[in-house]
Amino acid sequence: MDKQFSKKLSPRTIGAWRWGSAAGNAVFLAVPSVYYSFFGLHEYHLWIVLFLSLLFLTYWVLSFLVIPGLRWKNWRYSINEHEIDLLRGVLVKTETLIPLSRVQHVDTSQGPLLRWYGLSSVTISTAATTHEIPGLDEVIADRVRRQVSTYARLAEEDV
Repeated sequence: MDKQFSKKLSPRTIGAWRWGSAAGNAVFLAVPSVYYSFFGLHEYHLWIVLFLSLLFLTYWVLSFLVIPGLRWKNWRYSINEHEIDLLRGVLVKTETLIPLSRVQHVDTSQGPLLRWYGLSSVTISTAATTHEIPGLDEVIADRVRRQVSTYARLAEEDV
């Protein structure tokens, strides 16, 4: 992917990812309480409850403060007349090339958090799978959807 021409997601995506992971990972904070309700704090169980509490609290804080920023920093996409190029990943970088001749349809979607932040996701469907460009401004997401649809139609006519 030519980094000079790739586009980034909206910075507001970080906030949406933060609150989404905070809500989703809050379930893990209950694990020490469940362990305590079954085993109490006898002997070494106190240490297990403390260890689990520290472990899950650390994971929750990292998933709220650090990971969304790293995900946003490493997410790029590029669209041209021939293909869509997606680059993402923090520890493991994944680059996906989607030939526009394989695109079947393109959707935009918003959940409650994305709507709150004024963002949308673009979903690109092929015969094999779907690919998502998350966290685009609503106007940009609509523009990307139309652009991919137009390029896919042109690529289909060329075949």
